Parts: sequence; structure tokens; C-alpha cells
Amino acid sequence: MNKQLYTIILLIMVVASYFHMQPVVLGLSGVIIFMPLKNHFAAIKVIRLFALLMIPVLIGLIVGMHNDLYLVFKDLYYFSMPVFIILSGILLACRLEIGQFLKVLVYAGAITSIMVTAISISYNGFGALTDPYSAHYAIGIVGTPGPPVALACLLLTKKFDIKLFSRFWFNAFVALNALGIYMFASRSYFIIAICFLVLLVANRIKRAWIIPVVACVAMLIFVMPTDLFKSNSSSSSFTDKIIGSFGEVTIGNYSSEQDINLRYRGYETFMALNSYAEGSEPEQLFGGLGKLVDLKTFVHLGEDADFRYIPVLHNGWMYLLVKTGITGVLTYLLIFFGLIVTNWRKYADEQAPPIIRLFAALNIGCVVSLLVTNYIVTSFFNVEMSVLMVTLGYSFYYTNYLSAMQNAYEH
Repeated sequence: MNKQLYTIILLIMVVASYFHMQPVVLGLSGVIIFMPLKNHFAAIKVIRLFALLMIPVLIGLIVGMHNDLYLVFKDLYYFSMPVFIILSGILLACRLEIGQFLKVLVYAGAITSIMVTAISISYNGFGALTDPYSAHYAIGIVGTPGPPVALACLLLTKKFDIKLFSRFWFNAFVALNALGIYMFASRSYFIIAICFLVLLVANRIKRAWIIPVVACVAMLIFVMPTDLFKSNSSSSSFTDKIIGSFGEVTIGNYSSEQDINLRYRGYETFMALNSYAEGSEPEQLFGGLGKLVDLKTFVHLGEDADFRYIPVLHNGWMYLLVKTGITGVLTYLLIFFGLIVTNWRKYADEQAPPIIRLFAALNIGCVVSLLVTNYIVTSFFNVEMSVLMVTLGYSFYYTNYLSAMQNAYEH
């Protein structure tokens, strides 16, 4: 009965995150965390590493107490979100068996794939199948990276010879979740899918190749024409939008209204850096919750509102920098890059049990996805990405638990 209950809770969480329903996602996370459990506090102790993320936030709270208290506690709420959701993933690991959890992720990806396809067709007809980007914006800004996470679970379990489904259902779920990624027409979800798909072959890449490949990529970027990534303003195709993404996030102090609107995220980032540079030494070190970023001009944000001062940013790294200072940014980088390093060893260890390598790969994929997309959509502080954070918490628990069991057995 309990397994069925937590299966339903996880499915509802992913569907609720599709519609960006913060109260539902956080409420269900709270149910998972606070439901009675044997050795409850022992399980909660596993969150200690992620609890460190709150230290710069609490310092920023003290520094920013002179700011508007509503904005201070609003920032505290957003910064608590990743710790709270990751904790729910850790506690879910104590309540839901591994096979069942992985299957639920696949089911959730399939359900949201069907939802986005059906809703897109209802808005734009069957033309949505050939132009999912237009359908995506006709629906509004909704979505969840459930399909790329589900696809990762399917392909990574196959890589490590872990069987979840028969061949027929495996192929059916791969096709359905691939369709979901396509129909979402989200640049962020494509990035997430790539972060996981790279892990299908990353352990086979020889170390000697890494530096030459990075050097070649850097050289290509250096010699590319500066206008290569300018989007065609007359085109609304998804390919054009992907190319235009590079221009949208290019940091600059744009002056014309058209440039600001076309490259708003780059302009917002520039103004966030400017706001940080103008702060006092304590603010540069520790930030200050409740601080507003001055855009220096009124910008049309939302349906019927123009703002000059904004409390939240699209760029999660700038949000961290302004609110928690360089201390907060370094804390996040140290913790999450540390996770990548420790899990990479387990993932690349050919002698390790397949299940440990699987969860190490999921850990790496979730962390890299969050680190990269945090630059675009504040993924750490966004319930849209809750499926990544739950999967990270669950995988983190089992990677450490199974590794401890293996060490105890060997000794």
C-alpha cells in the first residue's frame, strides 16, 4: 500500500511540476519528508552535504535584514527549495524500491509526453507535430524535464544491463519519451537530454583525448564569425531559436528598446553584475537577501507590467551572486563539482556493480543538467526542475548506501 502511495505521489509531483504548481510540488515533498519512517533521523542525516548550501543563504539573510522583509523571506523560500526537494528524494529512497522508482520516472516521462502532445494538437491541430515550437508558445510557459530524465533511465539501464521492461515496452517508452522531448520544443530540455546521453559513451573516452578535444572546440569558437549565431528575426522555427539562443544570453549593456527585448537575458545578467559591483564589500562577499537589481530602464515583463527593479533573475548564477555574494556561488560550485568528481570514479569503475554505476551516472547527469540550465532558467530554484532534484536525492542516497554496503562486504 505504501509503495503505491509513494508511486502516486511521485507521479503527481512530476505532473504538477509540468504546470509549475509550486504549492502542490512542495506540499507533496513535505508529505514524503514528514511521513513517519523507521530510523527517520538517520535518513535525514544524509542531507548534511546539501544543507551546507544554506550557510551562505543564512549569512545573506543577516546582511540583507535592512531590505524589504517580504523580499528577504521570498528569497529565503527560493533558496530553501532545492534542499527541501533533494531531501524528499533522499527520503523517497527509504520508501520506494529501486526498480519501482526507475519505472515511475519512465511512466512520468511517458505521461507528460502524452500530455504535451495532446495539448499541443488541441491548440494548433496536427500541424503541431511539424511545428512544436509554435504550439509550445500557444500553450504558454509550461513543462517538465520528465521525458529527458525518463529517456536517460531507459538508455542508462540498458547500458549497464539492468532490465526494467520487456523489449517491446522498452522500445515503446523510448519512442514516447523521445517524442515528448521533441514536442516540448524546449532548449533547456534538449540540453538536459544531451547531458545524460553523453554518459552513454563518456566512460569510454580516453583521458588523452580530453585536452585535444577541448582545445579544438575552443579554437573553433575563437575563429567563428561573430554573426554566425544571429537569429533570423523573421523566422520562428525552433532551429532558428536555438541558434538565436547564443545572442539572447550574450551579456551586454544594450541601449535600444529593441536590443534589450531581443537580448533581455544578456542585458539582465549585465545589470546583475553591475548591481553586484556597486555593492559594499560585505555585499560582494555575502550578498544580501531581498536586494533588487536595477535595470536602469523600465522593461516590459509579464502580461501588463513594466519593471525597473526586479527581485528574481532568469540567470540562477547571477541570482546567487547578488543575493549570497561570491561565497554562495563558490559554495554551490564546490559542492556540486565535488559530487561530479566523486561519482565519476564510481561511474567509470568497470569493476563496480552495475547498479552503483547507474546511480553514479544519474547523479552526474542531474548535477550537470542543473549546473548548465541554472544559467538559463534558475533551475536550482524552479519547481519545473523538481524531477531532476528528486532523482539527484534518490541517486545520491543509493550511491552512498550501496557503496558503503560493498565496502563493508569487501572488508
